[in-house]
Amino acid sequence: MKTKKIELDVDFIGGQTTLTKEEEKTISEYIKKSKSKKTKKTLHKIKIVKQLI
Repeated sequence: MKTKKIELDVDFIGGQTTLTKEEEKTISEYIKKSKSKKTKKTLHKIKIVKQLI
């Protein structure tokens, strides 16, 4: 059975106004947290591989 894809033909999502300082801060904090989670996961994987060797 095929699934249907809905494609949106948009150039941008959201309003046309600039971000406020508070919005910029929350977005940057979120990105920092997600990057730190990724690095923690990769470091954990590296430790496990080193223990196996």
